[in-house]
Amino acid sequence: MAEGMKREFSATARNLRMSARKARLVMDAVRGRNTDEAMVLLQFVNRRAAPAIRKLIQSAVANAEEYGNRNGIDIETDNLVVAEARVDEGPRMKRWRPRSRGMANPFTRYTCHMHVTVAEPEFLEEKAKGKPAFRKRRQRLSREQRLIKTGRMQAPVEQAAPKAEVKAEAAPKAEKKPAKKAEAKPEKKAEKKSEKKPAKKTEKKAEKKSETKSAKKSDKKK
Repeated sequence: MAEGMKREFSATARNLRMSARKARLVMDAVRGRNTDEAMVLLQFVNRRAAPAIRKLIQSAVANAEEYGNRNGIDIETDNLVVAEARVDEGPRMKRWRPRSRGMANPFTRYTCHMHVTVAEPEFLEEKAKGKPAFRKRRQRLSREQRLIKTGRMQAPVEQAAPKAEVKAEAAPKAEKKPAKKAEAKPEKKAEKKSEKKPAKKTEKKAEKKSETKSAKKSDKKK
């Protein structure tokens, strides 16, 4: 197929009077299947959304056939695959149901939008090759960072010092303070001990000597 030609074709049905949650059950059964196989399957699905989805797939295939006829391209509609099939919620309508004694109960009518895309299997294989298996989440920027990135704001010249430098500056101060306390306390304690202990020992020794002398004198007198 020539370059620049369309290789996937879509069809959309909007404001269908059914719940999106119930229609998704049928869409999940069709996604990834061959178009012919999907239409045969939908004939035997006992769901309200099945006929609408079947008509939508037929419309997408007809769009592909019409595009090929208009541009002189031979598109094999038998090989087309349902590449994308999704159901979105439509507008909700509020209604009232009459009840006894003049009362009324509210209820909601749900609507949905259906989207189907069909494509050739070769095109889907080529498309899947360039797609990464896992994509990292985009990092959210602050308002200032976005303005700087788009050029609507100048980057600040003076920036705060990093945490590592702040810690390195604070570390010497923390080391000096304990060193002073550690040096001062032992000296004071040593001085106090040297002042107190010798005085007590000398007093005790003097008392013992006086007691021994008095005891000896008393023995001699006897």
